[in-house]
Amino acid sequence: MAAEPPPRKIIHVDMDAFYASVEQRDDPSLRGRPVAVGRDRLRGVVAAASYEARAFGVRSAMPSVTARNKCPELVFAPPRFEVYRAVSAQIRAIFARYTPLIEPLSLDEAYLDVTDNLPGLPSATAIAAEIRAAILAETGLTASAGISYNKFLAKIASDANKPNGQFVITPKTGPAFVAALPVRKFHGIGPATAEKMQGLGITTGADLAARSLEFLTAHFGKAGRFYYWIARGVDDRPARPDR
Repeated sequence: MAAEPPPRKIIHVDMDAFYASVEQRDDPSLRGRPVAVGRDRLRGVVAAASYEARAFGVRSAMPSVTARNKCPELVFAPPRFEVYRAVSAQIRAIFARYTPLIEPLSLDEAYLDVTDNLPGLPSATAIAAEIRAAILAETGLTASAGISYNKFLAKIASDANKPNGQFVITPKTGPAFVAALPVRKFHGIGPATAEKMQGLGITTGADLAARSLEFLTAHFGKAGRFYYWIARGVDDRPARPDR
């Protein structure tokens, strides 16, 4: 009988307030101040907010007028996407030192499969720490990372110690972690779906895992199968470099 393959080692790297942090890096007068990347005008929208701005409730996709009302001291920085793309390329080059299996989700986040990594390091936790240190040294920016045995859990883990931190969810701790997690915090379950689940008495991963596959597909269609498996900490999706 063939032995089960060892668990995969997946890292989700997420830059901390990426666009706003680039602006604070390049303009020292913005450091420590609430910054919104966007246009300060009637129909303007916040593209990104620094952690100082987030403390006032300013968020990305928020109308600029609303953001200004929440934080009168808010400083708006016009977006410079060519700069963000250049920094993102720098960061991608750091990832490539460790693995060719890089799936970018946006300019500021990506999945890395480091199960078989180029330096031959046994610890994904150590690799994540090295990557974050290299990003800081070479770009002056901080990143957070989640380390786990699949993409779903790695993505959730990267939010656990933000900013400038990392968190590990192991095969041993994964099931209990998912069971206790509110479904509104599940990556892949949006606000409308979370509200629908709440109406069905599903508020945590344990509630979701208690529902049958038939129940979930009846209420959520094809997505029901995905919800059924992630409630059990199972996610076989590979990191796709061609994304």
